[in-house]
Amino acid sequence: MEKPNVLVIYRFLPQYRVEFYEQLREELHSNGIVLNLVYGKHKDSNALKRDEVDLPWAHYVPNRTVGVGRYELIWQPCWRWIRTHDLIVVEQANRLLLNYLLMFRRRVLPTKLALWGHGLNLQAEPDSLRNRLKRLYIKQCDWWFAYTESVKEIIVKAGYPESRITVVQNAIDTHGLAEAYAELTKAEVEAARQQLGLRDGFTGLFCGGMYREKRLDFLVQVCDKIKQRVPEFQMLFLGAGPEAEKVQEAARRRDWVHYVGPKFGKERLVFFKLADVLLMPGLVGLVILDSFATQTPMITTNFPYHSPEIEYLQSGDNGLMV
Repeated sequence: MEKPNVLVIYRFLPQYRVEFYEQLREELHSNGIVLNLVYGKHKDSNALKRDEVDLPWAHYVPNRTVGVGRYELIWQPCWRWIRTHDLIVVEQANRLLLNYLLMFRRRVLPTKLALWGHGLNLQAEPDSLRNRLKRLYIKQCDWWFAYTESVKEIIVKAGYPESRITVVQNAIDTHGLAEAYAELTKAEVEAARQQLGLRDGFTGLFCGGMYREKRLDFLVQVCDKIKQRVPEFQMLFLGAGPEAEKVQEAARRRDWVHYVGPKFGKERLVFFKLADVLLMPGLVGLVILDSFATQTPMITTNFPYHSPEIEYLQSGDNGLMV
């Protein structure tokens, strides 16, 4: 008798997802279930984040893009894997053409379909065209994997049965990060300090993708004001993306601003060790867990378009929202 098998199809594979997939694969294997993963790569401005990786046991299938007016739709040509799996898990995203075929297919074939995502586009207005479309198919699946409790509420409000929703509590491997952070030596930290030319003094840190929703222009202005009040203030920027040039320009004009570039996994931890505070005025996602793992307090703003992980923040307790 063949083992039950699950297929996850995702349009890209970021470095922070690798440990999740590895542990999920092990857990399912221990329960007699086979996990397969098919992934693509970004072709748009998201590729500038430079955070995509490969996984030896997974299957890379290049995405194909279709332009429709100002919109770019994505076709994931992975039908050969779909035919042989009992459960297919896909990202809830409007522009993924394969999803619509799978929603139709589940009506005539026994393969189960699960959606994994935010419920709505949290970076758009609730009644936007994109979110109206999401509501149209939010119930067209056999199971839901919601990022957080607030996402579960969105899905239930749309009429989906609560009994068929699993809250994933979207996260990264904070235990591994915390252990690696604790193991950093004074020599490693000092070497990083010397390499950057950091002086003694209060140090801020930004860590993440560099795009519009991160409010980098605003952050640079805030840093200038902090510098006026705290002369020894310095700022580190970790990350890449379509707006990285703004940070690079700020660093060229200010000797106390340091653009480090993209750093991932345990490689980024030494910079948290150098920092006194994590400054993230725009969209906050999984970086909040970096804050927890390294015990680096995060300050953000009451920005209306945060990712679901913002609900992990208890302002005044494990971070601050202003």
